[in-house]
Amino acid sequence: MRKYTIQIIPSEGKIKQFTINNRIMVLFIILFVVIIGALIYFGVNIGKVYIKDIQFTLMKRKVEQLEKKQRQIEYISQEIRKFYVLSYKLNKALELDISPEEVYKEEDRNLLKKENENQNEETMEEEARRLLEFVPNIMPCKGGWISRGFSEDHKAIDISLKEGISIFATMEGEVTFVGDHQYLGKTIEINNNEGFMVLYGHNSKNLVKKGARVKKGDIIALSGNTGRSEAPHLHYAIQMHGKWVNPMDYLPIRR
Repeated sequence: MRKYTIQIIPSEGKIKQFTINNRIMVLFIILFVVIIGALIYFGVNIGKVYIKDIQFTLMKRKVEQLEKKQRQIEYISQEIRKFYVLSYKLNKALELDISPEEVYKEEDRNLLKKENENQNEETMEEEARRLLEFVPNIMPCKGGWISRGFSEDHKAIDISLKEGISIFATMEGEVTFVGDHQYLGKTIEINNNEGFMVLYGHNSKNLVKKGARVKKGDIIALSGNTGRSEAPHLHYAIQMHGKWVNPMDYLPIRR
């Protein structure tokens, strides 16, 4: 029987020598091949599992994003419907020559038709007048002039006026903030359930407290020059559903 001699030659010391026969050598080779094959097999399968896990995670994220977009679309659709109805009621209250037939799609006209079936014209006008109390469509002060307009860098308008002039609540709502702002000085914020938030900054004196209910036209502050301001003026800003909008679109004055 053929034999094989294996020598281990260290850098120092005696040479170690082992003698194995042909059968043992074959077994060693088979065992080596099996181990290498097993390592390759498990490595490939682990890689496949890892790849599938990554694919599943990516797919799950895509599904979550699609669901989020769908919820956003549904929310926007609902808000558009509410806005159309509110616009129609406001037009009725203001007696504007704008017909719903000109601006609303068929489905929106159907929605208005259903409301008209449940309420007579008198009730609709009364409701519209009530809703107008929650829209900031009056001047926040008497006198003064627009010294700076609305822009991407300035989400408000500045109304220059003397110090100590009465500042009015331009809509009905709840006072949600009264205090000192780093830049705006003495500041007041008013919110209501129709989605509006109105901010008044640089006041010399705030006359209302947080949590108070105010009506349109109530005096809430006195104009001033507090905060980072070079001259007495009112910093007047409006948000609608969390988005800053141009106050000039609501004020009864020409641009």
